[in-house]
Amino acid sequence: MAQGDVKAIRGIVLVVEDDEASADLLAALLEEEGFQPVVCPDGRAAMEPFERERPVAVLIDWVIPGGSGIELCRRIRSQDSVVPIFFVSGRADEASVSRGLDAGADDFLSKPFRPRELAARLDAHLRKVAALPERVEAQESAALPGPPTNGSAVRTFGEVDVDLEARTARVGGRPITLGSLEFRLLEYFVRNAGVALSREQILHEVHGYDDIATERVDLLVRRLRAKLGWNDWITAVPGYGYRLERPRR
Repeated sequence: MAQGDVKAIRGIVLVVEDDEASADLLAALLEEEGFQPVVCPDGRAAMEPFERERPVAVLIDWVIPGGSGIELCRRIRSQDSVVPIFFVSGRADEASVSRGLDAGADDFLSKPFRPRELAARLDAHLRKVAALPERVEAQESAALPGPPTNGSAVRTFGEVDVDLEARTARVGGRPITLGSLEFRLLEYFVRNAGVALSREQILHEVHGYDDIATERVDLLVRRLRAKLGWNDWITAVPGYGYRLERPRR
């Protein structure tokens, strides 16, 4: 490929889809938006192009040959903590979304979808990744040790310690595993403690777009409450949204 063409490409997107028609459609949509699609029809074989190409995002079908999409998502997330992972599937029920989030996915794109919806969601997640304060190149095979975390970045809410620099959370000193969307929601609550946040605000700030049902916010809040034991900390604001209570001094 010529040097000029390389500069025009916004990044490589790995598409793991065994249905040829669906794969061709996704590839065409990605090319229109300036991305270079790399299509792999098999989940077991998908790690090779992922490691070789280091894509800026990954699109995975729920059911694929060579293992489930969930298994592939876990393998990718174990190697790269920041690359946006989307499930592109006809499934959008709460149980499936929860399983995907548990595996490390960032988003669900339900078939059928509008062409601009894919581009908008990709752009939103890539902006979130680019804005990460500690944005270390996930493509590197090993990370150099960084400076110690600034204590001022740690916020405490009861038994929960949230480190906004290290992007970690501990409950009673025990590390808690949070998905990227879950930590974005946690960070948004922590930075706005005591403020009532509407579901629409949360969608915009956490997801980066406003074109999905606000019930997705309720699911994410329930998951965060359960993982952190925050039933008393995150309170519902009827007909509006949620509020993280301020720590008592």
